[in-house]
Amino acid sequence: MNKNGFASHKTRQDDNLIMTSYFEKNKAKKTDSVTIRSVDLYKKDDIHYFALRTSSINEYLEGRRQLIKAGFVYDIKKDTSKATSMLFQKKNISIEAICGIEGDTTEYTFLLQKKELPHPATIQHAEDLLSFNSHEQLVSYFGQKNVKKDLYYFSEKKIKKCSVLFGNSTRQVVFVWEDENNHYNLSFLLISNIIPTASAQKFDDILPNNKWELKNGIHAGMSLIDLLKLNGKDFEIYGNQSEMAFMVKPGVSETIDFKKTTITLGCSNCNNNNLFRTSTTLSALGIAGENLPVYVYNIIISPETK
Repeated sequence: MNKNGFASHKTRQDDNLIMTSYFEKNKAKKTDSVTIRSVDLYKKDDIHYFALRTSSINEYLEGRRQLIKAGFVYDIKKDTSKATSMLFQKKNISIEAICGIEGDTTEYTFLLQKKELPHPATIQHAEDLLSFNSHEQLVSYFGQKNVKKDLYYFSEKKIKKCSVLFGNSTRQVVFVWEDENNHYNLSFLLISNIIPTASAQKFDDILPNNKWELKNGIHAGMSLIDLLKLNGKDFEIYGNQSEMAFMVKPGVSETIDFKKTTITLGCSNCNNNNLFRTSTTLSALGIAGENLPVYVYNIIISPETK
């Protein structure tokens, strides 16, 4: 940083963060005397951060043009000629170009985040996939042929953009994003034998059970009886007249937190069974006692912060 004309200003250290700030040294160039630049370098958890701040709108706009030229993907619907905030992504690097007010002046920031992708040996369970926070990160790690952009159907009227990992296979996973246009910031991921996406509607083959398993042993296709044994206690299931039909009621049970892990059940030829015809909840033990073919249909898990 010193070689590039910056001097260290301060260092701040917390439990899991060390930040060093730099300010550009005064220059003799008159044409550049009004431009103020600073840099923050820090690392938090598994992400390296580099924040470059400038007071020059021309540098801000030129910097964005250079990112596009370098092959970074961005929301093509945005007007790149205007000084608005934008997100640029390439593999495991994301750069937020931010326009904001600092005191009495407008400040332009390029916040670069470089994520340390996990070692392949650590991707063993479904929860391990929560470390991926964008489509670009998935492509960088698993390869372009294994990750495809798709549409996720919450219902007939509600559709969201998503990414599908290993689609139409026993390792398929749906990643639904908070930021749909940039396929960025993970909202939740879904694991199921049959996924509600546009591409899956064109797939006619029958797949065996999904091979992804949670750390506690829950997996798609697991019987209700085995789920009860794993939990060690009865829990409630919404009837098929409810908006949350066949979903396990959210909440902390014995060993399973059904609030962090959303589970929807399936049952072969059970829609006409009078037992399920209610808008309230049913006892899982009571259903299991009827010896019905009830099983885990899909699993939804979210990052800890969601």
